[in-house]
Amino acid sequence: MITLLDIEADAPLSPDDAGHAARLLALAESLGIDPADLDMAVHDAAAGYASAASGAEDDDEPYDEAGRQAAAVNNAGLDKQVTYLVAQNGHEQTERILREAV
Repeated sequence: MITLLDIEADAPLSPDDAGHAARLLALAESLGIDPADLDMAVHDAAAGYASAASGAEDDDEPYDEAGRQAAAVNNAGLDKQVTYLVAQNGHEQTERILREAV
């Protein structure tokens, strides 16, 4: 079965969330967070999205695709990572993730 999955499709940022993302990016930079520090958080968020979107826990294909797309988010750098985490987890949880990353 071919699964079409886009881990960012349902995650547009509202203007408020975009403001939170900008603030959290500045926080991440001030804390000296390296993009590699957020790799697992992005993969976890993508896996959660895949689980909710597919509804089939016994099918690895959505998780594999989510992993590939999460790698692309990670490779795009800190700005993309923070934006994605805010979209998937909200700004409060993303701030916790950033503070725990240091």
